[in-house]
Formats: sequence, structure tokens, C-alpha cells
Amino acid sequence: MDTSVNGKVQRTQAMLYAKASNEPETRFKRLYRYLTKPEWAEIAADNVLRNRGSRTPGVDGKTRKDYLDEENRRELVQAIRDELATQTYQPLPVRRTYIPKPNGKRRPLGIATIRDRVVQKMVKMAIEPIYEATFLPCSYGFRPNRCTWDALADAYRFLKSHCQYYTIIEGDIRDCFGAIHHGTLVRQLRRRILDKRLLALIWKLLRTGVMENLQYAETTEGAPQGSVVSPILANVYMHRLDEWMHQRFHAMTGQQRYVRRHKGELVSVRYIRFADDWIVLMRDGERAEDLKRELADFIYRELKMTLSEEKTAITHAQDGFDFLGVRTFIAPLRSNPDRILPFQVPAKKAVQAYRDKVRELTHVRLDYLPPAERIQALNWLIRGWANYHRWGNAKETFAALGRWTNRKVHIMLRRYTNAGWRATNRKFFRPVSECANLQRWSEYTNWRTPSVEVGKGMRIGLLPMAIISTSDYWRFRGSKIPPAFKLLDDETPYTERGTEFYTDTEIVENTRVGQVTHWNMNKYGPGYLQNRKLALLRDRYTCTVCGYQSQRRKGEVHDLEVHHMDCQGGYELDNLQTVCLPCHHQITASEQAD
Repeated sequence: MDTSVNGKVQRTQAMLYAKASNEPETRFKRLYRYLTKPEWAEIAADNVLRNRGSRTPGVDGKTRKDYLDEENRRELVQAIRDELATQTYQPLPVRRTYIPKPNGKRRPLGIATIRDRVVQKMVKMAIEPIYEATFLPCSYGFRPNRCTWDALADAYRFLKSHCQYYTIIEGDIRDCFGAIHHGTLVRQLRRRILDKRLLALIWKLLRTGVMENLQYAETTEGAPQGSVVSPILANVYMHRLDEWMHQRFHAMTGQQRYVRRHKGELVSVRYIRFADDWIVLMRDGERAEDLKRELADFIYRELKMTLSEEKTAITHAQDGFDFLGVRTFIAPLRSNPDRILPFQVPAKKAVQAYRDKVRELTHVRLDYLPPAERIQALNWLIRGWANYHRWGNAKETFAALGRWTNRKVHIMLRRYTNAGWRATNRKFFRPVSECANLQRWSEYTNWRTPSVEVGKGMRIGLLPMAIISTSDYWRFRGSKIPPAFKLLDDETPYTERGTEFYTDTEIVENTRVGQVTHWNMNKYGPGYLQNRKLALLRDRYTCTVCGYQSQRRKGEVHDLEVHHMDCQGGYELDNLQTVCLPCHHQITASEQAD
């Protein structure tokens, strides 16, 4: 039996998941007790403090720097456990801040304190296994082992010529996170959770209040964006809409379908939701307006929300629709005009957001920074944005954006030399194979890209977007998606896919110019990051010491690390070992003692 700290929590979550799956009518009564266990608080604190968001303070001004010391961390964990055990815990107000949205408006974020984020994480750890067994397959957002391209692949398959779901309703709920009705949410939670102490704690987290410009305001509705627990609570809230659509259209038997069709009722309808973005695909386009009115009425009556009339559009697949940063449409194949196929390309808004970010990173006001730092930030943007869109038909877009980005960087580098085009080209443009950070594409010896020297004989180059392959489609996985919390001894084969990327909007918003560090060719060379990923895949995201399996979240592996077995052995794959956080701490401590 696995006795590691992570193994205990994972096994408990797996048991909750199995019970909720096998007994869909069961209502759980004793969940709060898990929040007072030391291993739950320790894992939650580890996860929160390892997240890059822990560098941002809440209203108390504390960040992860204040908890780097083991004693301070233990005090934090113990204080949280004591307050939860005595039910005296009271969350502090969240700090209100704003980030720009692609449409020019600002999105409000609620930043909680580190202490409150740890409690939110524990609440999420307790209820997520139950609701992962409850949520329907049509829901993809903020769920383990699912990503945006699973939702896009679901839409893609219904647009094929043998399905012909060519009428699309693009749904948009006005201020979805901010319009969540607290009473309705708690009623939804009570359908599966009867633990009064846990429900009272969730109510406290919802009613914590907001601090903005030293002014306190109560929160009577909504869940703060940026909160650890808000995504799953939003999914619980929107699950009511999923159920309504599922019961009406997805769960029909053959006999029910036959009867409804002869009565003239809607039959062929498919519904896909990712967080607060959703689409409805239909065969009967003439009934689209009626269904749109029914949806608006249900959302207003049951969810206490409003459907945005100006953003909720009815379109034909031939005209295309935007969903999750991707433009999806049907068109004839160039090589065979008689064959109609769906295509998925980067949406115009996504391309414009990428261009705006490149202009920002190459602007003259940042010329005080070394060019290597700016090229490094551009590479992060290019790699993330292109890896997100590579699963569609983006080859032509990549080529055009790559040429445009090269020109912008060329203009930027000219300002560092005060030379002409040809002199700048001779000094900075080198083959991809000469760039230390582009060794993965070293076979492209004829491709020249902007690069700068960061050390003796070492160059950092700009990643050409057209190099990134766009040949593979993200195929629909359906029931082959791995379950969120399977038992440790479950050997059932599932379709594992690397879902380690952010949405295109998150990539653009989170790209910053960072401090460049010189490559340590011994331990952390330019190939280390790629080999780290290969090591995780080789070990199936499982600790090789205790057998703990990672619960990957939104593109980042927070609960596993890759250990160098020989400190001087380099970053080759044979020298890398996947371990969980407690095992890594033990290995490091024993090595230091020796």
C-alpha cells in the first residue's frame, strides 16, 4: 500500500471519485474532515506556493517569499488546520485588480491571500472528485485531462459531410463569473453534498468581500475570477444547463428520437461548452431562433443570468464561427472541389492579439533592455501561440506571421546597431542550426533567423513560426479521455495526449520580458526543457520512487519534479528521474547529508 503523503490524498480522491461514479444519487456528508488532515493542508500549501500566481500578494501583502522558510510554512499549515478544526476560519477580502481584455475592456480579478488560497485549494481537492464523476462529456473547461482542442475536435466531427450540423448558435452569457447567484449555486451543491460545515465554508469564500482602492465592498453575487475554487464552482453552476441540453437532445433513445421527429420536434442538436463559452450545432436551421429563445429563457429563469443578445449569433458553417480563439468553417477541398470538409484556422482576433503583443515587445520604449531578453520573450510567445494553433489548418498563417515577426525584429535590431538593413542582416541573421536554444530544429541549416550572441560562441535565436509542424489533427477522444481520479492499480488503457498548453488569450496576456540567464551547459542546457518533458512522458507522469501519479492541471505539472541522478551527469534523458515533491525533498536532503 502506498504510504506517501501524496499517495494517501490521491487514494482518498480516487475512492470519492469511484463512489460518486457508481452511486450517482449519493449525497456526501463527511467531507469537511479531510480539510483538517495534515497531508491535505501540506499538499494544498505546496501546490499554491509553487504556482507562479503566489508571487502576487493579497490584501495582507504576503507572497511565497514569506513562506520559503520551512518553519513559516509549517506555521501556515498548522494555523489553517486549527482554524478549520475549530470552525473559526474567516477569509480576508480579495484584492481587486484589472487586466486588459482583447476587446479593449478590462477584466476584474480577485486576488486572495496565500492563506485563503490554500483553503480554497483544499475545498477544491475535496469536491472535485465528486463532480468529475458528475459532470457530463459535453463540458470541457477547467477539467483535468481535458483541453480546448478536445472541445474543438468535438465540434469538428459534427461538421463533417456525413453529419451536416451546419447551423451554429454561438452562446455568450453576460458577465458569467460575476453573475453567479450564490443561493442557486448552493442549491446546486446540495444535490451532491450534504456536509453543512463544508457548505458553510464555501459560503464564506463566496461572501468574502472585495477591497479596491482601500474601499471594502460586500460580494452578494458572483465568484472572483482568479480564485482557485471559482472554476469548479462555475462548472457546478453551469452543469444545470448541461443537464437540460443533455436530457433534451443527447440522452434520447432511438424510439424517442423517432417519436419526436414525427411530432415535428427538434432532434438533431449537439451542445458543447468550455467554461462560459458554448456552441449549439443543429441540422434544422429554420428552428434555430426558437431554440435560441428557449435557451435565453432557461438561462434567465434557472440560472438567474442573461444571454447577451448582441454576442449570441446564429451562423452557418459555411460563413464560419469563432470558438476558443479558432475560426471553424466548412469549404471545398482544393484538390477535390466536390468534397466538403471542415477547417480550423486561427481567428482574426487571435492573430490581431499576437500582432499587438509582438509590437509591444519590439517597441522603441523597451530599447533599454538587452536584445536577448526581448528575443527570449518573443520565443515564449511564438512557441506557446503556435503550439496552441498547430492542431488546425494554420500553415499559411504561420508562414505569414513568421515573415511579419522577422521584419519587426529586424527593425528592432537596427536600433541597437544604428546600421542599415544589409549590415544588420549580416550581423544578426544566422542559420537556425547555430542557435543554442533552437537545437531541436538543427537540421534547418538553410533557415536564417534573427539571433544575438549571449556568450562566447553561443547565440540565442528567434524561433521561426513556420518551423513548427501543423500536420496533425487533434482527434476526438470521447470516452477515451483518461478519468480524472482513477485508482492507482487501474491498468485500463486510455488515450494519453499532451494537453500542456494555455489558451491563445492566456499566452498573449502572460507574455512578459524576463531576465535572460546564461545557459548552464552542464546541468540546464538548451535541451533540458525538452528532455524534462520526455522524462515525464517516459515515466507516465508517475513518481518512480513512491508511485504517485500526477494530477495535471491546465498545462502545468505542479506536483512532480525531474531529478538529476548524477549532479555532474548533464541533462541527458538517462540522467533524469521523475519524482514527486516529498520524494525529491528526501532525496535532496540525503544527498546533502552525504
